[in-house]
Amino acid sequence: MQNTQSSHQQLQQYMDCYLETNPSTVLKQWADDGWQGDSQVDTDETCLKYIALVLLDAMEHKAKKIVAEMGCPVLVACSDEDYMLPTAPESMLARGLEILRNICGMEGGHTEGVLCLGIRSDSIELRIEKSKGVHIIELPDLGVA
Repeated sequence: MQNTQSSHQQLQQYMDCYLETNPSTVLKQWADDGWQGDSQVDTDETCLKYIALVLLDAMEHKAKKIVAEMGCPVLVACSDEDYMLPTAPESMLARGLEILRNICGMEGGHTEGVLCLGIRSDSIELRIEKSKGVHIIELPDLGVA
């Protein structure tokens, strides 16, 4: 099992790395490339990169929540309009969400947790709820887009 502190740090590092990019564009290009990653990067790192891009995209759009369900595109719910992100391989999404649950200490079929992220000189707290395979990540009010 991977060290959760290390996973938490890696997630924050990916978010910091992609902070100056357009996460939507990166996700679309990655999907267009068939979700192929660097063969030197292990699977968990690829999954963390995906989760980091999803979170950054939602933050950039000042979303209220993210809804992730196996076999479905990730839904990003905003005040004005909801949208779907490119559909990642189910194994990538499943492992990324599993890592998030591990970081938050979430166990069981219906569970809740909090993910605290330090991003450069700021921090954000996300509430995560898992119920029957559906993950809802609630973002704090980030202001008007």
